[in-house]
Amino acid sequence: MQTFLPYPNYVDSAACLDNKRLGKQRVEAKQIHDHLSGFSRSDAWRNHPAVLMWTGYENALLLYYCTVVKEWIRRGFENNMPLYGVPFLDMPPWHGYQPFHASHRSNLLRKDPIHYMIFGWEEPDDLPYYWPSSCDRKTYA
Repeated sequence: MQTFLPYPNYVDSAACLDNKRLGKQRVEAKQIHDHLSGFSRSDAWRNHPAVLMWTGYENALLLYYCTVVKEWIRRGFENNMPLYGVPFLDMPPWHGYQPFHASHRSNLLRKDPIHYMIFGWEEPDDLPYYWPSSCDRKTYA
């Protein structure tokens, strides 16, 4: 369970993802959003860091989800997932926090070095995930 944001810009983040991860992002972002919005009956991910980091920022997550779906369609893949309008947007405090985005670049490099080396990222491929949560807002001020 993960939402990959190697860049602060959702369009740039979606555009750089390899096809395997892009396809999974549609599903995982939707699952997290459904859980946070009360549409999922499962409590399985209630305490997962990927869920906690989006808590309170469901519309920002919905925008991310729609962005990866649109990139999926742009690449010519068949899509069976809905698109939504995002009525208003409050970005999470970790949005744009470089250690967060660097950890995502590092983990993507580790997952598929051949695909991601073309972006010229300078991070090593062994950084741990940086998991922000809704309770550590002061870190990003």
